[in-house]
Amino acid sequence: MTDSPAPRAAKLLGFAGLVPSLTMVAALVLLPGYRDAAAVMGVAYGALIASFVGGAWWGLVSARAEPTAQPRMLVRSVVPALLAWLALLVPPASGCLLLAAIFASLPPMDRDLCRQGVAPAWWFGLRRPLSLAMAGLHAAAAAILVFSAA
Repeated sequence: MTDSPAPRAAKLLGFAGLVPSLTMVAALVLLPGYRDAAAVMGVAYGALIASFVGGAWWGLVSARAEPTAQPRMLVRSVVPALLAWLALLVPPASGCLLLAAIFASLPPMDRDLCRQGVAPAWWFGLRRPLSLAMAGLHAAAAAILVFSAA
């Protein structure tokens, strides 16, 4: 696996994708009257992004993975969406915590996709900070929701 810089458009769009989750955390802190709406929208967006990443994995694996590795990698690619769906079914604080765990668990698959030549060489270098930022933002939201409820 060799690192190469991600295309500028991928970087800009990837980091722009953090804006809704940043907005959720800011709204939870600064706009207490919108707390419930911010939490629900933040969980929904996080679930959408986790599903998006899994879908990207599915596409990469379907197109480029070795036939022997493909079934296992395809199974791994649907896990984020299935777990994210569960995040929509629980209270927002629990949903945020589950999403934080989901996002924190994504980098190993991104690394594996690069090591096996399935993803572009720049993939892991871009995906890791994005996944960890989403994990941190959802963990922060969960903490705010739990500790501001008292």
